[in-house]
Amino acid sequence: MSTIKDHFTYEEFENDNNFLKNLLFAKIYKNFNSEYINDSTAIDKCGKVEKGLSFPYDDKEIILKFCKILYIIIAKDNGWHNELDNEIPDDYKMYCLHLKYWLYEKVVNLGPMDLKIEDHFEKWKGKLETEINYTLKNPCTFNELSWNDINKLRRLYAFALIYYSNLNIFHTQNNIKGKYLDYLGKGLNEYHESINRCSKKNEQDNYCKEFKEFQDIYKLDKIYWENSTSNTEYVYNAESNDNCPLSIESLENPLRLIYQEKDRLLRLSDEPTISLNNSVISTSSAIGTTVGISAFLLYLYKYTTLGSLFRNRTQKDNTMFLKVDQETQNFTIPISESEQTNFGNSEYSISYYSVGNT
Repeated sequence: MSTIKDHFTYEEFENDNNFLKNLLFAKIYKNFNSEYINDSTAIDKCGKVEKGLSFPYDDKEIILKFCKILYIIIAKDNGWHNELDNEIPDDYKMYCLHLKYWLYEKVVNLGPMDLKIEDHFEKWKGKLETEINYTLKNPCTFNELSWNDINKLRRLYAFALIYYSNLNIFHTQNNIKGKYLDYLGKGLNEYHESINRCSKKNEQDNYCKEFKEFQDIYKLDKIYWENSTSNTEYVYNAESNDNCPLSIESLENPLRLIYQEKDRLLRLSDEPTISLNNSVISTSSAIGTTVGISAFLLYLYKYTTLGSLFRNRTQKDNTMFLKVDQETQNFTIPISESEQTNFGNSEYSISYYSVGNT
């Protein structure tokens, strides 16, 4: 999926949607591109670090800006230089994710799709920390990554930091173009695919290391996933705000998000989403559809009178359940940015089953 280049920048998104300027993400992004890179102490320290280090992509500007932003983040992480961000909590722990989004956007939009992140950024980080004799208190590793993985992670960070951290605000906005919501929805999909990829024992590559670091910082856990397919292809207008790919079906009690692409629908919730009356499955569309079903519903289906009634109905519809695949997923639902940093460390394991219909 990530072999296609996304024509998305946060700056364009904000220019088309004025409400974004009030988000915490916008304030940090703006500071990265103004106060941080113009700070005199940061300029001095990075000028000293520069000696003996190389520049990736033959672009000195990107890594010098990266260094200056990183210097301010280290300073804030250690309790000094907080005067630059009066509106941002002193103990804010996600600056690293913001910096990675900023960096990955720069790299992806340089042009060529074969660019990689090599060891330049981690070396600059190490030398800067040695120069100022301070380190980041929160984990923040700049791994070597392929272009595809950079693109995947940028989508994920955009979804988490821009959209998911501000669900209550996005829920009130009805004029966002489909192309922007499609990009943010791809980030939700990347999270789902990353869980599957990195849950395998042999998947301990740099991508999964970074994904694990993201999970440790952002504290996403406890989520119910539903993955459906349809024989009708979903189509949307990129410039329209009608029938957009990513939508908030319900903000709370329960929270439900839906992302649609082509013949597939991905839904997440903070409560089980499947019931006998679930709107995703109907008598007319059941054939050829794959849905998530909880172990409890599977028990009802196999061993109870209710299950017998359901089986009889299924037989009348000429539908057979053929396979059961289990997947365990984690996530936590925040409602606003101010609540995001208060998550506990509890982890929840929810088992699901995919039931294929033919």
